[in-house]
Amino acid sequence: MRMASRLKKKQLNKRMKFIFSSIVFCLFLTACTSSSQQFGEQFKEQNPISIDEALNQLQTNPIISNVQISGKVEKSCMSEGCWFTIKNKDGNEIYLDVKDKKFRLPTNSAGKTVVLLADVQKDTSSEQGVAVLVKGLMFKKALTH
Repeated sequence: MRMASRLKKKQLNKRMKFIFSSIVFCLFLTACTSSSQQFGEQFKEQNPISIDEALNQLQTNPIISNVQISGKVEKSCMSEGCWFTIKNKDGNEIYLDVKDKKFRLPTNSAGKTVVLLADVQKDTSSEQGVAVLVKGLMFKKALTH
């Protein structure tokens, strides 16, 4: 009877090790194959436009909601991660604000390509004349591996 009990325990231990190893492997595989990292409101990339195209659309619409914009982060807030800039085609930095501080942009974001979900509107009180309120952000490549 004891021998049968030991044999069952060994088989159970082997199964548990196999299941655990399979779960760890799947998690590792998922982490390494991820092509994007998201913050804030989740969204699927669908035909993002440049910051210049978004600003041009403001000439006919005072507010553009849920627009996807693609660009490269130039600078970002190093304390709270609440704002960042991307350059337009003329090389001017456009200031973007994380809407309602719903997420924090990682401090190592400069130079990373992003797609963001934002509301863009005319803003006569700001120097650049436009407010870009970012609701969600997706890095095109994982920040760390």
